[in-house]
This record gives sequence, C-alpha cells and structure tokens, in this order.
Amino acid sequence: MTKQYKAIFFDLDGTLRIPTPSPTQAFVDFARTQQIEIDETAVRRVKIWSHRYWGQDQLLLDEMKRLGEDAFWINYSRQLLETVEATENLEVHARRVREYFGSDYLPEVTLAEGAVQLFAELKEADYLLGVVSNRTRPFPDVLAQLEITEWFDMTLAAGEIGCWKPNTAIFDHARSYFPDLEAAECIYVGDNYFADGLGASSAGMTPVIYDPEELYTDLPLMRIKELPEVTAVLNQTVYH
Repeated sequence: MTKQYKAIFFDLDGTLRIPTPSPTQAFVDFARTQQIEIDETAVRRVKIWSHRYWGQDQLLLDEMKRLGEDAFWINYSRQLLETVEATENLEVHARRVREYFGSDYLPEVTLAEGAVQLFAELKEADYLLGVVSNRTRPFPDVLAQLEITEWFDMTLAAGEIGCWKPNTAIFDHARSYFPDLEAAECIYVGDNYFADGLGASSAGMTPVIYDPEELYTDLPLMRIKELPEVTAVLNQTVYH
C-alpha cells in the first residue's frame, strides 16, 4: 500500500528545542515578582496571544522596521502586560520586562522528550525529515548542540529566503528540496497554531500542533501532547 505521507517537517523553537521556562512563562513568572497578579486563565490567554502575535509575519516586519529593536521589545512587553490585564505603570513595567529578558532570562534548553525515538522510527520507515524555522539565520549550531543534525535531509531558516511563517512560500520552498514532493504528502509539526498550523494548512500540508500545555483543545486540527505521537498521526489514529 502506498504511504499517504512521504515527508515530515518540524518547527524548531518550542517544538524540538524546548527552553524551560518558555519565554512567555518567564514573563509571567517575572511579572508576578513585580506584584502583578496573573491568574491561570490569564496565563493561558497570554500564551495564546503570544502565538498569535508571532504568527503575523508582515505585522512583525513592519513593527520592527518602524520601531527599531529596543522599542519593538518594549512595545511587545507592554502588550504582554495588557494581555494579562495589568493596568498600572505599564511603561515602567514594560521596560523592566525588556531589561529582564535582555540580561536575566537564562532558560534551560533541552531536546523535546521522545524526539530521537521518533526520528529513528521515521527514518527506519524511509520518511524525509526537515526543520523549517522562523529564525533569521541558519541554525546548524543549534542542531549540533541538541545532537540531532544527522536526522535531517534539509533545514531552512526564514531569513535565508526573506519569508516567514505563516506565509505559504516558506512551506513551498521547503518542499522544493525534494523533487516531485507534493504538499499533500507532507506533515508539518509545530507548536504555534497561527504560524505553523494555519501556515502549513494554507500551503496544502497536514498540520499537527504540538500542544503539551493543551492550549488549543477547542481548535479543529490534529494535536499531540508528545512528539512520538506523530507516528500515530501517520496512521490517522490520534485526535486529542
């Protein structure tokens, strides 16, 4: 029987490369040290908001160009604060958040649990594997640090082609590494519903949302809580 899928592409940050705490969780933790009250409903809200924000490629490019780097990050910090409904001294707190991330945010970085097991199973089954990231520069050093370089047939940083997810062109470019590979033969695994899920879907690929925190329980895409569940997706047996 012919396989439905031939290639699996992965997002990098938040999917394969896991920082603990994540940037948004670190924001929450830091804000609480500043006596800003944030309940668990607001934590979920700000994490989804952050995904939505980073899934707006043209808006991000326009704001970075308009504001410059430092003002961009202060503005982003202010929007995080507004999303958790902080109302007092927003400009002061936004600058403190910016300073925290500029100097004190030092997460522990690990490979997502079960990743190597998954790669080995996929390679054994002759799937093509790739990493497609919204990073501005190529990332061979990151893959080397995670000790996963050998598993991938291609890698692509958005900055290499000047095109960022969810723009369908970056997904099309990833396919172009493999002659005759159709979009319908590809799965894209990523943690960001807006950049990864909607982008891959628009490009004709099958999106799978890596959602260990269960942020997206009410959305109509396949979700997994652990990376090895990709193998079940290939057999169309998993819907969380």
